[in-house]
Amino acid sequence: MIPQLVTAQFHRFMTAGRTSPALCGCEDDEGNRVDDFVVKLRGGLDNGQKGLLFEVVASRLATHFGLASPDPALVRIDAKFAELVAEREPHHATRMRNSIGLNFGSRLLVDATEWPVDMKIPDSMRQTALNIFAFDALIQNPDRRFENQNLLIRGDDIFVFDHELAFSFLLDIRPSPTPWRLHDQLYLGNHVFYTQLRKKPIDLSRFVDALVALPVGAMQEIVAEVPPEWNNEILQRIEGHLRVVSNHAIEFAEEIRRRLA
Repeated sequence: MIPQLVTAQFHRFMTAGRTSPALCGCEDDEGNRVDDFVVKLRGGLDNGQKGLLFEVVASRLATHFGLASPDPALVRIDAKFAELVAEREPHHATRMRNSIGLNFGSRLLVDATEWPVDMKIPDSMRQTALNIFAFDALIQNPDRRFENQNLLIRGDDIFVFDHELAFSFLLDIRPSPTPWRLHDQLYLGNHVFYTQLRKKPIDLSRFVDALVALPVGAMQEIVAEVPPEWNNEILQRIEGHLRVVSNHAIEFAEEIRRRLA
């Protein structure tokens, strides 16, 4: 289960990224120090609570598909903490006050670095890069681009993060009756790995196995980890999308092959 933590110490606002998350030291409910977490503030997201829901679901989906991501947490900010930060950082006061309650946090990876622009995919990372491309196609995430990778690397491990803009199918006025088809998903051409994966050998067998298995237990576990106040019709639509694509897992894999041919 995703742990629920409370903010105990404010370090700074992160300078990278659009949303300027807060770096905070966090504790469990018994006052035990856990670690530093990068906290996505509800008051700093364009889509507010929906963005937090997307982060939770995408983080857990990444784990299901064997992708590395920073350990997630639900991080509670109380009114007293918000006011202390607002006094210290007046230009962030409104964001902090609008973030009282549960937010989404990711454990700070102190020994990881951002994916460098123009970095060639090493052979040891190529399969992971392919799986990340397929993952972003599945959750319709347009926000892992050449100039905004939202990736961290540590050794041969690639960590995915920042999924508040995923599940873009929710914006469609008329949802596609065939969401496993990718011919109209133009954002995939801007994916950070698209150019380097083209015309390369493709093995999505393990990804397909995980996609087929998704509705059998895994999806229920993910839904159960969403805070009750975030569990609404949007989560049901996400679940429905994933189930439909899961039922067409082989066809989805073939669509990936076509896009990378």
